[in-house]
Amino acid sequence: MKKQNQHAKTIKAATLLLLAAGLLSALAGCSMSNANSNSIEVVAVRTARVETANIAPPIRATGILSGKAESKLSFKIGGIIDRIVVSEGQSVRRGQLLTTLKLAEINAQVHQAQNAFDKAGRDLQRVKNLYRDSVATLEQLQDATTGYEVAKSSLEIAEFNRQYASIYAPAAGKILKCFAEANELVSPGTPVLLMRNAQDGWVVKAGLADRDVVRVAIGDTARLTFDAYSDQSFFAAVSEISGTASPMTGTYEVELKVDPAEGTAFLSGMMAKVEILPARKSLVSLVPIEALIEADGSRGNVYIIASPNVAKKIGVSVAFIHDQHAAIAAGLDGIAEVITDGAAYLTDGDAIKIVP
Repeated sequence: MKKQNQHAKTIKAATLLLLAAGLLSALAGCSMSNANSNSIEVVAVRTARVETANIAPPIRATGILSGKAESKLSFKIGGIIDRIVVSEGQSVRRGQLLTTLKLAEINAQVHQAQNAFDKAGRDLQRVKNLYRDSVATLEQLQDATTGYEVAKSSLEIAEFNRQYASIYAPAAGKILKCFAEANELVSPGTPVLLMRNAQDGWVVKAGLADRDVVRVAIGDTARLTFDAYSDQSFFAAVSEISGTASPMTGTYEVELKVDPAEGTAFLSGMMAKVEILPARKSLVSLVPIEALIEADGSRGNVYIIASPNVAKKIGVSVAFIHDQHAAIAAGLDGIAEVITDGAAYLTDGDAIKIVP
């Protein structure tokens, strides 16, 4: 019996030893698992050099294409339109007849003025003869002379008005718009035709805000794009800058002279996207656009290499976007490289591995 009890105790002790060994093994496995889970994660990144350049932010706006010289042609006097001998889109030569008024009334006015002038001439000659014979007084001679001059001026006015009862092309160009039709009654100065002078070329007129117009100077270059020619860019130059703001829009009109490329047909009224490149430049730092994260207006962040294999986030001031780069005005002094690929997955202080 005594031997049996001792054998049972031996088995119990062995069992306890096995359980303890299993528990220790489990604890060791758990510790190993925790050690693996707490290992430092390394983020693979690429870097790019910070470049400096003297550039200016482009000024973007929209404008309208038109002829440099577009004339609204009208009659000096009112009347009924007799005929319009041109149509919209027609090219015309210098001095070509475009439209005329009915001349019946105008010719009658000229005839009336001519008769009055002839009578005044006869009266003057009669008074001169009487004055020579001491029959007429000096006052009568002076009155007759004045009447003659007045009649002469009236005739010149009537003939001048008849001359401008017809509209002739002031230069070679194209008729853009007809505002009236034959047999319509028009007032003096009412536009009848809109004509573009072909010799003066094309311009794009764009409105700029005051903060932009002060950066523009005559001769600054610009790049234009049109929806009609989406695969083409046209180069232009600033030719005129308005000295006062438009009362309707509050913007300052800038005129850019542009020449169509060979085979390009410009049409007045086309909308243009304008990008002006000011000549006045400032020194900025350029980094690839993918290096910029958490950008908000003129503020943003980039990651740099603070110490070997550690990323650091710093704030920067963004001046503008230039092509595929962000122009940084401040924040990168003394910084030679920034992180590009992988920057979006970093937090401040992360371990990094730079790959080619």
